[in-house]
Amino acid sequence: MKKFLFILPIFLIVACANEPKQINVSQENYISEADAARYRDNIIEKRRGPSYVSYEYRDVRIDELTPLAVHYCQEKNANTTAHLREIIMRENHSRLATFDCANLQ
Repeated sequence: MKKFLFILPIFLIVACANEPKQINVSQENYISEADAARYRDNIIEKRRGPSYVSYEYRDVRIDELTPLAVHYCQEKNANTTAHLREIIMRENHSRLATFDCANLQ
């Protein structure tokens, strides 16, 4: 029991000293090399036009694909952004996502 009472304050001091630190995150988004390779292997641009873009993808979440569509729309017209129109499940278990480039202001 005495050993426990001796170790308890040391444990509490160590636990308090290791509180989480705040990490400042920049506004720019960076992806790892592994994620970049996964995106190259699993995302295909299927159709594009002045006001839309469609991607076929697998093993990638839609929120990981959206920045690519936003970048495409801003290249076409700086005042537009990408808005998800639809997602279609394909026979080969991939998905086809279509984004409209629009300015909704």
